Parts: sequence; C-alpha cells; structure tokens
Amino acid sequence: MTELVEVARAGGSLAAAADARTRLLIDGFLHQAGPPPVRFAWVLLGSHARGELHCASDQDHALFWEKAPTGSYAADLAATVIDGLEQFGMRRCDGGYMADKWSYSVADWADILRERVNAPTPDAIVDADVFLDIRPLTAGVDVAPALAELASESPRLLHGLAVAANSFPTPLHAFGRLPKGEVDLKKTGLAPTVLLARLYGLRAHSTAVSTDQRLAEAAPVLGEELSDRLRSGYALLTDLRLRNQLRQIEQREYVTDRLDPDELPDDEHEALREAFRAIRSAQNVTSVTFRTDL
Repeated sequence: MTELVEVARAGGSLAAAADARTRLLIDGFLHQAGPPPVRFAWVLLGSHARGELHCASDQDHALFWEKAPTGSYAADLAATVIDGLEQFGMRRCDGGYMADKWSYSVADWADILRERVNAPTPDAIVDADVFLDIRPLTAGVDVAPALAELASESPRLLHGLAVAANSFPTPLHAFGRLPKGEVDLKKTGLAPTVLLARLYGLRAHSTAVSTDQRLAEAAPVLGEELSDRLRSGYALLTDLRLRNQLRQIEQREYVTDRLDPDELPDDEHEALREAFRAIRSAQNVTSVTFRTDL
C-alpha cells in the first residue's frame, strides 16, 4: 500500500515538526524557570500522538507528574507551551484537552482513567477516546502504570466506544450515492474511522497508536478484507483533505475539512464512495457485535 506510506509520511512530518517545537518550548521554560519541583512527562494526545497532523490541527496534550507538584510551576509550564504552540500555528483545543487542565500525578491519572473505564458515562467515553491516543514526548516519569487502566475489555467501555464510532453517519444516499455539494471529510469519514480503529485496536490488544497500524493489528477481529478496505479508505480521505487544505491555503481561503466530490476525477470519486461504503459496513458490523441499539 504505497499510498498509505505517503500519507503517513506527510502526517508524520507535521507531527515531527510539532514535536520539535514542543521540546524547544519545554527546554526554554526549564532554562528560564529552573528544574521542576518533581519529575514530569509531557504527553501528546489525539492526532498529534497518532502522527496524523494536518494543516488545521489543534493542540492535544497533558502532563503526568511523579507526584502532585506544588506552586505555579505546572500551570506556568503549560501556559508557556500552549502559547508557544499557538504562535507556531496550532490552535488551542476547543475541547480543552491541554496540559493547563489535564495535569496530575501518575497515581491520580490512574484513578481518573480507572473511573472512565468502570463508569463509562457519555462524558467519560469522550475522555477515554482521547486518552487512548497517547504518546509520551518526554520521559521524566513512567506513564505506563496509569495507561494500563485503559487496556481493559470492559463490556461497558467497549459498548460506549462502539456507540461513539457509530455516531458519525456517512454521507451516502440511497444505493450508495454521494450527495451533491460539499461533504465534511472529518465528520463523515476520518472521525468514524479513527474511532473504529480505537475500538477494534483495543479489542485486539493492539499497542499501536496510529490509525493505520491499529486497523492492521485489528484484522483478526475485524476481518482482513474489511480492515484493508478501511485502511485504504483512511489513506484516501487523509490525502484528499491534505491536498484540499493546501489548495485552500494557496488560494487564501479558510482552511476546512470540506470538499465537493463532484470536483474529483472519476476514479477518485468512485474511490471516495468505496471509502464511505467501507465505513458503513464496519459500522453495521459494530452495531450487531456491540448491540449499539441498546
């Protein structure tokens, strides 16, 4: 799958640049403020953690401390990095998943994540979805004991994740036709694929973070054919979004996730239909497997 390699390389290059800038901001803060009161790990969340950044990605990150720090050091560190990344071109997270809010000791993180698993309310499912995409950027403390709480096959958690994955309908009309006008590639294609990959990756005990690798490792539970279709569809959706965003930037337009399928060549138009059909098939399987109607 050459196209998967090229798409992953583009998102990974953007993530690597964001990694480097984040490290510079952290190092600059440490130089100015002095050593931290306790050791910490800066961790990445969401598309940044997955290495799947695009031209309009926002910030997603958190802090894990060896033990709860005192004073303003943690807040000052978070504010410095958030402001610096905003100047770098990464907007603040609308959902608030940033280190100014999500900053706890490893022990407290374990309690928080355990609660999300044991009592998966709708809000807790959103949190669990976010924290299933996590990649430590600095290695001051071992975050594994806290993250182990998410490696659960809790039926209630899996059901909640399945409901979330099926909450993003594809834009296909009757007989699998694409609609006239623009479609939102994120809401109707990329988001449900990422959610499906998290769900089946967890069920397959995958330790991968990227969407493509999760889908590959979930093939034994998802099925080889459907896994391959979702992987190809995700590569196409990612490629279409990136190319469209670069065009929008070049033409000084507002950068969005929206695209008009009728403007695509016939082969890409048909491939986009197939990508959405694969997502719909996976959602149908998910509905039956996890009884999302309950």
